[in-house]
Amino acid sequence: MRPRKRNQNRYMNEERKFFLNKFKATHGVSERQFCRDNKLAFSTWQGWRSNEAKILASKRHGRLATLGGQGLRELIPFKNELLAFMRDRRGTERYVRVFHLMRWVKRHHRPWLVDYLSTKKNDAVGYNSFHTLLLRFSYRHRFRHRVPCKSKLSQQMLDDMWLGYAASFWNKYSEYDKSQILNVDETGVFYDMPPGKTLAEIGMSSKVSDGEKHSDRLTTVLTIRADGKRSLYDVSLCLHCTGVKLPLLFILKGQPGGVIERQELDTYHRGHHYAVQTNAWMDERVWSIYLDEVLAPQVEDASVLLVDNLACHVSDSSYDKVAETLFSVVEPLPPNSSSRCQPLDVGVMGPLKAMLKTAWLLEEDDRIGDEVFTAQEKRLAMVKRTISVWEKISTQTIVKSFEKGYSKCVRNITNIYQWYVFLKYTP
Repeated sequence: MRPRKRNQNRYMNEERKFFLNKFKATHGVSERQFCRDNKLAFSTWQGWRSNEAKILASKRHGRLATLGGQGLRELIPFKNELLAFMRDRRGTERYVRVFHLMRWVKRHHRPWLVDYLSTKKNDAVGYNSFHTLLLRFSYRHRFRHRVPCKSKLSQQMLDDMWLGYAASFWNKYSEYDKSQILNVDETGVFYDMPPGKTLAEIGMSSKVSDGEKHSDRLTTVLTIRADGKRSLYDVSLCLHCTGVKLPLLFILKGQPGGVIERQELDTYHRGHHYAVQTNAWMDERVWSIYLDEVLAPQVEDASVLLVDNLACHVSDSSYDKVAETLFSVVEPLPPNSSSRCQPLDVGVMGPLKAMLKTAWLLEEDDRIGDEVFTAQEKRLAMVKRTISVWEKISTQTIVKSFEKGYSKCVRNITNIYQWYVFLKYTP
């Protein structure tokens, strides 16, 4: 006859606290009798009593079954110092790599490092283990490898500029309704992603042929812009502060008045607008087309057009045309501040680019063998992909981008900001 299994009960934090407090309120009752009366295993009760102070002082949620702190213990005993070092370097916008962490440990905790390496099989294994340890430490504390972005302004300067500009913006345009505030920006859209790296077996060559180095599907459509950025088409994105999305303007690479403009544009999706430019970027002529064909039908009252400092956006002719034909005003962002002050950059471009990549991944490929898409087919695929993704961008995402950059609560901080500047720069 098999022995009967003992039932195991799982108690929550609130139950432990309840029974411990209940026992405190009893007088003259032994612990064993208390356990019998409340159907508690005496061994369980002994564990509670040994940790009574910790259980009663715990602020963990009552419906959780543990006090926290389980799992593997941190192997690095100076983790707080190391984290402070990493955050200090990033706070001053400097590189943080595993190499820097190694150098810091070597300089400040050499005895620990020597002991750690002595436990490894050999020097090579020790170095690799230490490298992996620091890399996992970084990941565990929410650090990730990112492509470094160089800016002409420090993050502190950008934050100060944003605070002042947001207060100034709402001070000037507080009487405007949300539907009268628009933001316009351009972004590049690619047919696919040219390979920058290749997977190769360990110990085998990583060489590639010239034909594979630059994807054949991109050579006919990819353009290098004068500023060094890759661009195929520019998509002028315009949105309302209320979350309403305006039609897109696609700028295709080609000759104005050429074959693409005469024969191809009419076959594209209705409801959006198309233009052709030699280098597929925004210029005075295309900006004028945008104001006439895209913006003018959508503006019903005097509005604010929030733009970056692209030359055609802030030219005299742009100011005059917006004022005379749309009875509106062009509001340029401070120089070099679009990453912090422009709503589209703050909250929309990231989701848009991620969704474009997913859309490309899920597109059906009807080619047979090594058949290559024509340039026209690639242009049409990019237009369709961008339109489908733009329709999926939610109103909530757009509204949040404006709130993040220009929340109306900023209207109330104008005086606070003035005091902030006074206190910061007054000796």
